Amino acid sequence: MVDGVPMAPAAVDPILVSVLLAPAASLGAFVWGALWGSFANVVIWRVPRGLSVVSPRSACTACGAPVAWYDNLPIASFLALRGRCRRCGEPLALRYLVVEVIGAVLSFTLYMMHVVRPLVEGGAPGIGAWLLWFVFGLGLVIVTYTDLDLWIIPSEVVLPVAALGLGAAALSPSTLGVGVVEAAVAGGAAYGLVAGLRWLYLRFRGIEALGLGDAKLLLMVGAFMGAGGVIWTVAAGAIQGLLVAVPLLLLGKRVAHSDLQEVHGDDPELGEEDPADGVMGARVPFGPFLAVAALEFMLFRSAIVEWVAGLMG
Repeated sequence: MVDGVPMAPAAVDPILVSVLLAPAASLGAFVWGALWGSFANVVIWRVPRGLSVVSPRSACTACGAPVAWYDNLPIASFLALRGRCRRCGEPLALRYLVVEVIGAVLSFTLYMMHVVRPLVEGGAPGIGAWLLWFVFGLGLVIVTYTDLDLWIIPSEVVLPVAALGLGAAALSPSTLGVGVVEAAVAGGAAYGLVAGLRWLYLRFRGIEALGLGDAKLLLMVGAFMGAGGVIWTVAAGAIQGLLVAVPLLLLGKRVAHSDLQEVHGDDPELGEEDPADGVMGARVPFGPFLAVAALEFMLFRSAIVEWVAGLMG
């Protein structure tokens, strides 16, 4: 059963079944995710700063020493070095380890969902679905950190992933569970909604309340998950954003890792925080909350659909 839909029995080569169900295959999915999690760290740091993800090779941000290959193994190297640079001994950002672990766990979880579970239930393995959803999930992880760090949702990430989702919906609607028409309409409508709200704020208040990065992120969500995914992402993202941001702001802490004006300069369209408005006047990056909500729908779609249907029924 996938997303609540019973699977029809499928004829699968017994050798392929034994290979895909072997513990080594699941371990391989974990390692695969860790490797791409390491690459995601490179993207998070370099792409928003306009740097190449190919060269130069990774180096310590404190002393500039190039990182040797044996010190660049996902998860293992960080643990072996106890989170410090081999050359200068400066602490490495814990985020490097966190993103690699997230990538590994995400890949392993999706492998179990789309490859192992269908095989156990007598269906065909969804290797393509595993890989596509992993790309989507990793894109959400990248977006979360770039928005928290620099208030940027990189087009270089979300637009190619959106195109990948639309292509998959056109060529094989069953892979992602959404047809190309729904994917295009949902993504386009979500983009238009955010872009429209942004225009209204700029037109009547002279400030940019929402960024086009959020619109492009929702375009990617719609391309992969259709209307249901967009609705959940916007609604749950907004609610969870309030539940997280308001307590943090009341405690005097910021959600983002940087100040918006420090990163993007003194742009009048960004507006200014008004202390008189309290927490309601504070600026908070919306992308991370949208990304978390999209991850929830990706991993728990059937449960969410059933829960929402119960509320409405």
